[in-house]
Amino acid sequence: MTLATHILIAGAVTKPFLGQVNNLTIFGISVFSHYLSDAIPHYDYKLLSIEWKEGQKYNSKITPNAKLIIADLLNISIDIAIGIAFLVLLTRPEANLSNLITYSLIIFGAILPDALQPIFIMWKKSPMNLIQTFHDFWHAKLRLQFNRTAMISQGALFFIAGAINYFY
Repeated sequence: MTLATHILIAGAVTKPFLGQVNNLTIFGISVFSHYLSDAIPHYDYKLLSIEWKEGQKYNSKITPNAKLIIADLLNISIDIAIGIAFLVLLTRPEANLSNLITYSLIIFGAILPDALQPIFIMWKKSPMNLIQTFHDFWHAKLRLQFNRTAMISQGALFFIAGAINYFY
């Protein structure tokens, strides 16, 4: 699932709680929304610098190629920027420090489980292997290939989460 979609889903899931609970709770809800949304079958785009070996997660590794790493960081940055832009445009939060902190925690919580993946690849010891096992547990077993169905399902999730952020 794209990080932009995770950000919009976290925004939608946390929206009813804004102003009702503290920011630590908002962050926790945002992180958990990532795991819940990962349970929906979806397409995950591949990072060029990570060699994932299906069914052999402990043999996955990062390719030390600066061009691949930079390309991945650029794609990830664009993905996150799209999520942030849509979240801000759809929710229209008041511009103040409190909202900046709250929305930063929503965004960070939404992407944290995926951001921990490279750390797991480099350091497969506890607690990283426990966190990865938890992530794998929630992740849909059916992984869609990049095709029309994957694009439609990802677009639908993005649109529904965006509509909730806008209309609720």
